[in-house]
Amino acid sequence: MGDVRVPTLNRIIITGRLAADPDLRYTPSGTAVCKLRIVNTKYARDNNGERQEEPCFFDATIWERQAEYCGDKLQKGRPVLVEGRLKQESWEDKQSGQPRSKLVIAASNIAPLDWDDDQGRAGNTHERAQDNRQPPEYANDVNQRHPHQCA
Repeated sequence: MGDVRVPTLNRIIITGRLAADPDLRYTPSGTAVCKLRIVNTKYARDNNGERQEEPCFFDATIWERQAEYCGDKLQKGRPVLVEGRLKQESWEDKQSGQPRSKLVIAASNIAPLDWDDDQGRAGNTHERAQDNRQPPEYANDVNQRHPHQCA
């Protein structure tokens, strides 16, 4: 078939809500690592007109300063945008001894898609109008590029 060169591209961008509170830990050397579980739900109507939900769960890991931010400011239910790459994690099951693996998101950026108050929860509209807090810079315009997005 010849010398076919296929470019390597491993990039994922999803939005969803945190399905659980972030799990912030530190390595023995003091590096922050945060594990998150994100649910992205597709809504549709079945043949009877009933609303159906199709949830899809993703595990993500982020490191260093963003890990600390996620652990301190985010909590279950917050809408987030996650950017990163897919990574295969492998381990041996302790009970059966069988090899196991799963795909996870090695996140490079996690951004909340709502407003943030001091407790890390979404504030109400009246409170937001009275102060000068701004949403994430790319959350207002779907056509505006994210600061880390390639042209």
